[in-house]
Amino acid sequence: MTPAVQAAVDALTPYAQSMEAEELNFATSADVSLRVMKAVDNPDVGIEDLARIVTAEPLLSAKVVRMANSVALNPSGRNISDLKQAVMRVGTAPIRSLAMALTLDQLRHSQRLAPCRQLANRLWERSIHVAALSYVVARRLSSLAADDAMLAGIVHDLGRFYLLGIAADKFPELLNDQPSLIEALDALDIEAGSKLLGALGMPESIIAAVAGRNSFGGSMPPEKLSDVLFLACWLAPPANPFEDAEARAGARAQEGAALGLDRQTIADFVSASGDEIYSIALALEA
Repeated sequence: MTPAVQAAVDALTPYAQSMEAEELNFATSADVSLRVMKAVDNPDVGIEDLARIVTAEPLLSAKVVRMANSVALNPSGRNISDLKQAVMRVGTAPIRSLAMALTLDQLRHSQRLAPCRQLANRLWERSIHVAALSYVVARRLSSLAADDAMLAGIVHDLGRFYLLGIAADKFPELLNDQPSLIEALDALDIEAGSKLLGALGMPESIIAAVAGRNSFGGSMPPEKLSDVLFLACWLAPPANPFEDAEARAGARAQEGAALGLDRQTIADFVSASGDEIYSIALALEA
């Protein structure tokens, strides 16, 4: 670890180690996300109640309608414009993912992240790709809940996002050496992500999947949510925004061989599921 990386780690570690829900500084849409998550977890909240909560955030409403009309959830192509019908078609769990996607999207556009907007945009784009891939991998290649996989994909880089905002807000000098900052974020990612997701009240299964996504259990079809997330991260664009794309492609081929993954089978799966993956990514991103 270089001195610059160590300095960034030392500066950010206190923020990675101590996170309380009331201290989190997110965009105002986080309030909507938290209300949606609480509503989803409350068995007494019905579809009409959830639709009213979603209506409070127009951007979230638009995402729900777009998701309801996606190829993945609406293969017949029959257009749905009524929000209540859209909520019924999408289901409660995916709406939690859409709410978190909205929070991340507004976070990356916040003034606090203006000095590192390009990096924030790349992290955001990767989160969308990983979420869409997680959903389709879980749905097509496993018996695991695709909705849970999508949520895990959306929040898998939340720790990096949050610490990047801390760096921009409190330690702007760290932005002068972004490669070192990225390495520091990577070093703190698991600890920060776990604490942050816990503070946000995420299910333990999601927290565990995010924390375990860097190792593969070796079973195909994947048996654990962390394995689904691993495959989605493996298939998605470069994990590190500063990583060379060609070098990453070569490394992934070697990793696949070492893990016993049939890259042709994976490539065929991605090709066959391309429209479905794209439609989910579009719904999350729009």
